[in-house]
Amino acid sequence: MYTSKHEYFGATLPRRQCTGRAQTRRLPDFPRPSPADSSSIPTRPTIAKPMFNRRRWIPGPVSLKARFSLAVGMLIVLTATVLTVAAVLIVQRGIETVVGEREVSLISQVARGLDNKFMIRQQALVRLARDLERRRHPSSAFQDKLEEHHSMDGFFSNLSVLDAQGEHVADMDYPETRGQANFSTRDYFVDTIRSDGPIISRPLRSQLSGRPVVIMTAPIHDQEGRISHILIGTIDLAKDSFIKELSIGQVGKTGYFYILSRDGEFVSHPDERRILQHIGQGGKRAPSVDQAMAGFEGTLRSTAEDGADALVSYKRLASTGWLLCGVYPTAEAFAFANQIRWNAAIIAALLLLVIGPVAWLLIDRQLRPLKRLGQQMAAGRGAVGPAGPYADDEIGELRRAFDTLMAERDRAERAVADSERNLRLVADNVPALVGYVDKHERFVFGNERYSAYFGISAAQIPGKSVREVIGEAIYKVSKPYLDAALSGRAVRFERQVQRHGATQWDRVAYNPDIDAHGVVQGYFVLVDDITELKATQQVLALSEKRIRTIADNMPALIGYVDTDYRYAFCNRAYGTITGIAPETIVGRSVSEVFGPKVFAAVAAQMAAALAGRRISFERPAVELKGNRYLQTEYIPDIGLDGKVAGFYTMVMDITERKAAELALAAQQRLLHTVTDNLPALVNFMDRDGRFGFVNRHHESWFGVPLARIHGSLVSSLFSEAEAEVHQRAFDEAMTGHTVKFDFARMQGGDKRHYHATYIPQVDCSGHAVGVTGLVNDVTDAKLLEEQLSALARFDALTGLPNRTHLTERIGRAQTRSARNGSVMAVMYLDLDKFKSINDSFGHSGGDTVLIEFGRRLSACVRQSDTVGRLAGDEFVILLEGLQNVAECAVVARKIIKVMEKPFDIDGVARIVSTSIGVATAENGLAGVDTLLKHADDALYRAKDSGRNRYAITSVK
Repeated sequence: MYTSKHEYFGATLPRRQCTGRAQTRRLPDFPRPSPADSSSIPTRPTIAKPMFNRRRWIPGPVSLKARFSLAVGMLIVLTATVLTVAAVLIVQRGIETVVGEREVSLISQVARGLDNKFMIRQQALVRLARDLERRRHPSSAFQDKLEEHHSMDGFFSNLSVLDAQGEHVADMDYPETRGQANFSTRDYFVDTIRSDGPIISRPLRSQLSGRPVVIMTAPIHDQEGRISHILIGTIDLAKDSFIKELSIGQVGKTGYFYILSRDGEFVSHPDERRILQHIGQGGKRAPSVDQAMAGFEGTLRSTAEDGADALVSYKRLASTGWLLCGVYPTAEAFAFANQIRWNAAIIAALLLLVIGPVAWLLIDRQLRPLKRLGQQMAAGRGAVGPAGPYADDEIGELRRAFDTLMAERDRAERAVADSERNLRLVADNVPALVGYVDKHERFVFGNERYSAYFGISAAQIPGKSVREVIGEAIYKVSKPYLDAALSGRAVRFERQVQRHGATQWDRVAYNPDIDAHGVVQGYFVLVDDITELKATQQVLALSEKRIRTIADNMPALIGYVDTDYRYAFCNRAYGTITGIAPETIVGRSVSEVFGPKVFAAVAAQMAAALAGRRISFERPAVELKGNRYLQTEYIPDIGLDGKVAGFYTMVMDITERKAAELALAAQQRLLHTVTDNLPALVNFMDRDGRFGFVNRHHESWFGVPLARIHGSLVSSLFSEAEAEVHQRAFDEAMTGHTVKFDFARMQGGDKRHYHATYIPQVDCSGHAVGVTGLVNDVTDAKLLEEQLSALARFDALTGLPNRTHLTERIGRAQTRSARNGSVMAVMYLDLDKFKSINDSFGHSGGDTVLIEFGRRLSACVRQSDTVGRLAGDEFVILLEGLQNVAECAVVARKIIKVMEKPFDIDGVARIVSTSIGVATAENGLAGVDTLLKHADDALYRAKDSGRNRYAITSVK
């Protein structure tokens, strides 16, 4: 009920403790006017505050009976709500248990059904494999045998047969794909060969159709019991199948099923786009999936892929190890419990509407005496007490306490007024600003000195903010210290202000006023004018700053040593050169700062300086890091009385000057050592074109001693042609550009190739003063470049033009065809079943065939035609200058005829046939890529029609 100043309904009262005695809170010790003086000196403003200083939930005045009625109604509603929520939670847990058990039973039943379907299909596939095994067939006959078993269409999307090398030899639905792909690297093929038993693959994308599938295999054995073929059953995950049916099924009305492989890939999902995607792709991953992948089976509450709360069930399939998952949204599962919750809320609201008015009437009757007391307290000082004795209840006790409190407040106010009046007399006669500011930054008191400082009388100060009294500019400067005082810290600071048109300085002290509970109620202000003191300090500081600035910017150690050999001054260079902070040097002796050895080395010179002689000497600086050398000057400080008070010391580091000559000589030796051992000519030519520096290789290059080369004109050592090339490069380099050029010259009877670089050397103003030359022998690189150029255009195995060379020749032929209107053709050839040759005879046998094949092709065409090898077993023939397309057919038949002669492969005769695709064009209208593409397409048509033949297409 107490406010910060114990004010009740606009009247300021003394603080009342539990004992009932009146105790006034500690106020600033300033004079306060008595009631008689209140007309001349304003008192502190009294602000009425409410009895309960707390934030209200309901805006506007709310009566006590309204709050009581609301509390009773809320208690009843809370009780009903708690009971209802408890009942709903019990029901919900029961529903969750029942639904979870049902989900476990459902997903287990679905898993058994899937396992049975896999087992039935695997058994059917194995029986078919054994039937094919009992009746031996060559690979070419499996196609007809498969087509006799269309009854398997109900089990599999497609059936196919692979041989032991993974070649596709039969396919029920796609017979045209036979021989186009090899499956020997597929996991299911490798696992079947290794286990010699039926396999169910992981989900994958079909190599033939590109669709998501699951493969079931069964081995077919030959008479020796080895696997000769593999029967493949394909289940398309995106078409109608028992797996596809699962993704259409639902758990409840909105739930669904999906299947994950061992690797976390979707085998089945209502969204077909997610099939074969990893569970983690796209960031949609239920937290419970990791637990299920680790081995958990059953039902738990988690989140679905869309983030919604759901009951998720997991069961692992025994046949494949896949994870069957069922998702049942809790919004549907617990719909009944949610309805109960809403019904409970409606019942609680109805109870509140019925019980609230009844509670209102009962409480209003009990609070009527308290309402009359409130009216009396609102009247304040002029209130009239009760006509009779106080009632014997809580309200009577409250009335008695109120009357006692009012009497105590009156006595305390009179005592405070007397004390404040006396203290104000003292404060107004202090030659400084004295004031008190409350925690809201408003003045409670200020002495008459404020009138001289800020032009505002003491009577006008109370109630004004600090900003209003001292002005905006001074307030900004003082604000950080003001905040510190209000945080409980005493602060002292100086501030520069503009007052009465002049710059003045104040020394300010803020002392916080902390009550018995440790709460800051305000702070005391004391301000002195220190303008004259500041002016004196500034004059002295300015003089010292000038001296310090000069000394600190000298490139030497400057100090002052007294007669006791102690430093009285040192500049900033001591810190940068010696590494000793200047502030730690002043007041210490030379021996203490640099050690006894250094002091002993300079003691005689210091003694001479203190005797009045100026001393200058050089010495090695053993006290500094590195091999340093110092020049020292000691200048005695002789007073008017002729006595030496000390001496000035100035020490300069001359290490660089001493080392410069040695360094220059060492650099010259190093430069000669480096350049003489470089495998290149290195030189410097001045602006007149004369050699200023050359390494030793020039002696053998020019055949002249180095002594004669130094200072010679460069052009005088070259032949006339070489001198012209050099001079042109030299002149360009002198313009500020780096010049690189190649040239050749006869050296020792051989022609050598060189690469030269001329780099301009400029002075500080950016003008070229000469040129540095670097000449490298690049003869070997030049020869290698020519060899690589030849290798880049011809095939290394057959010696025929490669793809790059072929493309160039076809482009030039196209230009000639466009010019003369003739017909040109591109023939695209490859060897039929060349892979079987490599498999049978190895790559060396395959290389033998390729070389002989290229030789026979070259013999079948004219010299004006071009035979080239693209890559592998692919060859291209360029025919140009044709009269008609029929000539292409003649050449193609000739090639096929020539290839009928057996190839000799390591002593074994082998027939190697070829398929040919021919693309013709007239008037050069078709580009290189277009001709090659049409020829390649024609080649595939020739292969599809049975190989060992040709197909011709015309490019328009």
